[in-house]
Amino acid sequence: SSGINAEYGDCSNVSPGTYDQIICLDGTWPQARRLYQKNPLLQSLPKVMLSSTRKSVYLIHTQPTVHHLSTLESVARAIEEMERLDGLEDKLIAPLKEMVRTQFKYGACAHSTQQEARVIRKQEIKNGEKNLTVAPKICDFNYDTF
Repeated sequence: SSGINAEYGDCSNVSPGTYDQIICLDGTWPQARRLYQKNPLLQSLPKVMLSSTRKSVYLIHTQPTVHHLSTLESVARAIEEMERLDGLEDKLIAPLKEMVRTQFKYGACAHSTQQEARVIRKQEIKNGEKNLTVAPKICDFNYDTF
């Protein structure tokens, strides 16, 4: 998200050394949301928000929108921003990028986002197609530049 919710502070505005720990809920978006909503202790903790527009490198997984990140990417970005450690995010997500590259090499395809899939499904319905796409693959993705 590009805006900052008044309840959350932007990671880039946190002074280095402010927090000793980061608690990050790992799971699907609905799982993490439910876990947070059912846990008053989590709700009472300070919260920070990423306002990055960087796209996820976890292309073999269907994300809700183009700017949703994997847990690893989110934590790497948050630490880099809060501690002002330029280049840390790239170092921490390098193994993820290499895993995705390897999966591309063996036939995996980049996935579109859920948002893009909804647009594709609406067009398929409009065209009267019977078998609707669940998570379309991006066939023209240039894996060599990834």
